[in-house]
Amino acid sequence: MGKMISIIGAGNGGQAFAGYLSLQDWKVKLYDISQETVDILNKKGGVHIEGSANVEGFGEILLASTDIGEVINGTKIILVTLPSIYHKEIARKIAPYLVDGQFIMLNPCTALGAVEFRKELNDCTCTADILLGCTSTLLFACRAIEIGRVIVAGQKASITASTYPSCNNAIAAKIFKDIIPQAQFCGDIIQIGLDNIGALVHPGPTILNTGRIESGTEFEYYLDITPTQGLLVDRLDEERMAIARAFGLTVKSLVDIYEALYQIKGKNVYEVLTGCDAYNGIKGPTTLRTRYLLEDVPYGLCAFQTLGIIAGVPTPCIDALITLARKIIPEMEEGRTPENLGLEGVSKEEFIKSCRS
Repeated sequence: MGKMISIIGAGNGGQAFAGYLSLQDWKVKLYDISQETVDILNKKGGVHIEGSANVEGFGEILLASTDIGEVINGTKIILVTLPSIYHKEIARKIAPYLVDGQFIMLNPCTALGAVEFRKELNDCTCTADILLGCTSTLLFACRAIEIGRVIVAGQKASITASTYPSCNNAIAAKIFKDIIPQAQFCGDIIQIGLDNIGALVHPGPTILNTGRIESGTEFEYYLDITPTQGLLVDRLDEERMAIARAFGLTVKSLVDIYEALYQIKGKNVYEVLTGCDAYNGIKGPTTLRTRYLLEDVPYGLCAFQTLGIIAGVPTPCIDALITLARKIIPEMEEGRTPENLGLEGVSKEEFIKSCRS
């Protein structure tokens, strides 16, 4: 299959990776649901990225298409750069076209995303012998200012990654050393899921910013966070780390994660978020119907809640936020509950075994 890579999703992250990997001499094919987006990308012939000396330039793309089968045909490596809310749908779409030996990387993936993706492939009777992996976060802090032009505000020094099950980590690390060398394949998908910080930093402050959002007040989401909003995130982080301990894992605190990702110091969440230059210019949502709630609650916090149920760890702050979010946005999806993931009644020991061997 050669040095060719398929990217699923032409949003901020997908376009950033398309340009970046092309500049690293990869032949890139890009899938998106929008015909307008793929037409513009094909007309421009690629993606121009700017803002970071490490990734500046114009990266050509081989093909952009709304035909997912055409995009993954002949490629060994498939990067799914769409938000987690779309992972189940992508698994359903991609299942008929997968062949033995392909490697799907959910990049990034909120907690239990790989479980959901694999379950959907199985439900679609996909028999291809594939490798499935996930990263805890996207490599770039980026935004597409127009189709085919992406601003990269920051690049993380390292990100955690794992395969599902983790016994294949060494294989994945060898494959990815020339793609995303910052990806550190360690632990398992439980740890990678718990390393995902979006579910911690988005729902709580968003709900506590209801007044700003509904009044139309413009604000910077991260740099304008208040000490009390930061304290709530600290409490959510404590529950996340308690879940990790129950699974026999040691995870970094959110403060330590920010130090590793952005080389920034602080004693608490409030200090690291308001001191993170990579977040400069990222505005707060203008509606409560934002991915900070519609994605990060059902596909982030609910996944943490499910892990807590499996591990027998109470999660009162997580539970409260989920309940509140569902009450103010009644149409919110159920997300990654034990029932939806096929994990109802699964013991902690059984789940650990399925994730590691």
